[in-house]
Amino acid sequence: MDGIISASIFLKSIFNAKGNATARCNLGTFEKNFEEIIYGNYDYHIFVDFSVEVFNKINKTLKTNTFLFLNIDEISKTDKNIYNDIINPWIFDINGQTQISTSGLTYLIVKNFDRNSNKISYLPIISAISKEQDTGKDKSLTGLNKEILQSTLDTNLIEQKKGLVIYEKESMPITKVLENNTVHYIKEITWNKDTSLKIIKESQILIDNYGNTKLFSELNEKEFMSILETISGFLLENSKIKNIQIVKELLLGYNFTLTNEEPNGFLKNARSFVKIINLFIDSEKIGLAFSLCMGERKEISKDIDEIVIKYNNHIKKISSQIFDEKWRFNDNKKTLFINGEGIIDKQNVNQFISFLKRSISFADRLICLRILDSEEFYKIIITKTNLCEHNLNSIKEKIQQTLDNPYIISSSKNEIDIKISYTNLEDFLAVIKKIIINEKISNP
Repeated sequence: MDGIISASIFLKSIFNAKGNATARCNLGTFEKNFEEIIYGNYDYHIFVDFSVEVFNKINKTLKTNTFLFLNIDEISKTDKNIYNDIINPWIFDINGQTQISTSGLTYLIVKNFDRNSNKISYLPIISAISKEQDTGKDKSLTGLNKEILQSTLDTNLIEQKKGLVIYEKESMPITKVLENNTVHYIKEITWNKDTSLKIIKESQILIDNYGNTKLFSELNEKEFMSILETISGFLLENSKIKNIQIVKELLLGYNFTLTNEEPNGFLKNARSFVKIINLFIDSEKIGLAFSLCMGERKEISKDIDEIVIKYNNHIKKISSQIFDEKWRFNDNKKTLFINGEGIIDKQNVNQFISFLKRSISFADRLICLRILDSEEFYKIIITKTNLCEHNLNSIKEKIQQTLDNPYIISSSKNEIDIKISYTNLEDFLAVIKKIIINEKISNP
C-alpha cells in the first residue's frame, strides 16, 4: 500500500506540472518484471517501497542519476556512502519504522516543487497508519509523520479526535458500531446484538435529548471512557482476557477524520480508508486503488461500498463457523490453534489472519492456522501478534532442528509459513505444539 500511495503522490504532482509518467505496481517477484522495467524506453525511473535487495540489483544495472529509490528499510552506517541514488530516513538518523513512511518521504520531496501538494497531504497520514506507525501516546503519530499531520490539521484536511478506534462510519449509532466492530474484534461482543446493547445500557450516558442512542460522532471523550470501562468489566467477567491494559491500548486512541470525504461514507475514517486500499490490493484491483489515491470518488463509490460489505460479511461468516465448531478452535491464553480446513482458502487467508491480529480477544496470542494448500499438502501459518511474547526465530530454529526437513515456504519477522504433507500432519502438529509450549516456558 505504501508504494501505491507514494506512486500516486508522484503521479499527481507530475501531472500538476503537465508532465508525463507511468506507474507500474509489482505484485509478484521483482525479477519477473525486471528487464521490462529497466530496459523500457524511459528517461527516468523512480522506485518506491522496494527492499534494499532490489536497490542493490538496480544499482548494478542503471547509471547514476538516472533513477531515484525511496524506501524506509533500515540501512547500516557502513552502507550510507555507497547509496547515492537512494532516499532513506535512516541515513538522516530518522527511524523509518515509526517516524515516516515511504509516502511521507515522497510528499516531503514533491512539496518543494508542487504548490498544490498540500491538497494531498492526507495521503502520507493514510500510509503511516497502514504501516502501524501510530505508535505515540494514544495512537498518535510521531517524528516527521507528526509534522505532516500538523499541516493537514492546519489546512483542515484532517480532524483529530480521541475516542474508541472501532468505527467504520461515524454516522452510525454507537450500538451498531459496537455490534459490527471488526476493526478490533471482541469475542462475545462483536456480532452480538444483545451484548452490545447491554454494554451501551450499562454505560448509562449514551442517550440524546430525544431519548435515542447517540451517533458515534456525537460522543465525547468522557463518554468513550465510560464505554471502555464497561467493556473492560464485561471481559473480566466473561472471557479469558484478564489484562485490561491490552483492551485500553487497542480500543482507545486518536481517530483521524478526513473532512472532505462524504459524511456517511467508509472513506471518512482514515483507518477505514486503509482497509479499503488493502481490500483493493488483495482483490488485485490495483487500478481502483490508484484511482482512490488519485482522488477519484464518483466512479468507484459503488465499488468501495461493495468490497467493504462483502469483506465484512465474509469475515463474519468464516469466523462464526470456526468459533462455533469447538473442535476447530483451541485457545490456551498463550497460543491460538485454528483448523481452517474447508473454510479458509489461500485467497482469503491473509485477510483472516490480519483480522485476528487486530482483535482484542487474541492480541497477545501466537496464532497457528492450518489450511489446505493442495491435494497433497497442508499449509501451516504461525503468526505473532503485536503483543505476543513468543520468540518466533527460536521457534523456527527448533522446527528445523526437530523435524526431517519440513518445507518452510517463507518467513519474516512476525510470520512463518510451512507446507507439510498429509501423511506427516499429525506428527508435525504434535511436535509444533510441544515446541511452542516449551518456548513459552523458557521465555517467561
